[in-house]
Amino acid sequence: MSPPAPATPPGFSAIREHGARWIAAAAHLDALRAAGLLDPARVEKLLATATGAAGRATTALVPLGALACVVRPVTRGGVFGPWLGRAFVNPWRPLDELAVTARLAAAGAPVPDAVLAGAWRRGLAWNGIVATRFEAGARDGERYLRDGPAAARIARAAASAGAAVRRFHDAGGRHPDLHVKNLLVRDRDDACDVIVIDLDRARCGVPPGARERMRELMRLHRSLRKRDLLGSVGERGCARFFGAYVGGDRGLRTALLARLPAERRRNALHALRY
Repeated sequence: MSPPAPATPPGFSAIREHGARWIAAAAHLDALRAAGLLDPARVEKLLATATGAAGRATTALVPLGALACVVRPVTRGGVFGPWLGRAFVNPWRPLDELAVTARLAAAGAPVPDAVLAGAWRRGLAWNGIVATRFEAGARDGERYLRDGPAAARIARAAASAGAAVRRFHDAGGRHPDLHVKNLLVRDRDDACDVIVIDLDRARCGVPPGARERMRELMRLHRSLRKRDLLGSVGERGCARFFGAYVGGDRGLRTALLARLPAERRRNALHALRY
């Protein structure tokens, strides 16, 4: 049985157009149509020549009047990713990502501004995209660290990241793949903004418990080691991240540290793969 369609968030419109299913920000609907982003053929052509940031797939930057959006094809990861790519058995995955992103934003989580999600048939399967507002001047966490910022900036960014992930969890967010590239970092004068991105298969519900929180935090730590970036962050940066994450919550700090030995063993097992 196919899962039900996600509920359309407030401020968005559910549309059937050009044989596709769309959930679009109502305020940008005319601009989305004018840019051809409600036409699967034009979207596919756009993605075929995209030159934006690459994760599982390359993104496209599209101007929409006073703002710009980043269009990302929804792509499978994991073991079957190289074979199945963008093919899904139903249209709900991109639409669900937009709905979860909008719910998290409404709950105060530092997530992207959702603009559009869509899905259309391609043969027997479904392909889809998600578009979010372009964050000018921001870099993903890996790019930020490889650009070699000063130690003081790294420490400040680490603290901002810790506070952002705490807000994400407190809003009920659960990220299935929290790693350094899924944190978007932007320096501004003497401050730093961090946004949690790529919410494919993320969930929004009651805030996670200490076990789930620590598992996600250690996945992020593991991604730094895997990419040989842990030395750039350093002990000071890790301490700043954790301190900002727990804030003054001693109970949470104690509960997270109680999970640390088990998560260190998990990370050691993962380290055998690389």
